[in-house]
Amino acid sequence: MTDESLNNQSVSRRKPLQERARFKVELILEAATQLIDKDGLDGLTTNRIAEIAGISIGTLYQYFADKQAIIDKLGQRVLREVSDKLRSSLQEQTVKNPDEQARILIRTIFGAFDHHSRVHRELINHTLAQGNHHFMDETANMVAGILSSSGITDEHGQTRRLSKAEAFVLTWSFVGVIRASAVANEQDLPYPQIEEALLQLIRRFVLDKSCA
Repeated sequence: MTDESLNNQSVSRRKPLQERARFKVELILEAATQLIDKDGLDGLTTNRIAEIAGISIGTLYQYFADKQAIIDKLGQRVLREVSDKLRSSLQEQTVKNPDEQARILIRTIFGAFDHHSRVHRELINHTLAQGNHHFMDETANMVAGILSSSGITDEHGQTRRLSKAEAFVLTWSFVGVIRASAVANEQDLPYPQIEEALLQLIRRFVLDKSCA
């Protein structure tokens, strides 16, 4: 048998194994998601995950070192989904009215983090509570890039593009509020008033400046 045929057999054996591995990983993550949705992160254990997934605890540990590794994997997935939604929403804006455009910007950023399922909230809050703000930094950089490259349309239909410094300052004003609200008790937060305050910030920082 030639080396080429041996290599082909090796690849054909690996592919089913890789597919089975991905299937098991998805079973584990789906089971963990169900448990978080029902009981929160505090009710999550590897034994319960294995039971819901219909696998042995030994099989679970073949794919994840511990409960934290599962939470981290789920967190990465949720934050990637949030990032994709945020990028898509911001880049597809077609509204020309400046106030409405500013409101869409505010609601898009807040909406990416709020009003999700319990699983999303639990995982995002857990990530921030652990001091992992890398995703927030990436989000800020993404929004700043969009603001500096695409800008905001003023009442005359003219696009006001922000400098990198202006986009940085405005974006981090948003991110600071989002970061604080993500770990706060959402029932205590007056979201309509927060939206209005941020709208005033944009008006003074960007829209009024276009008339100067």
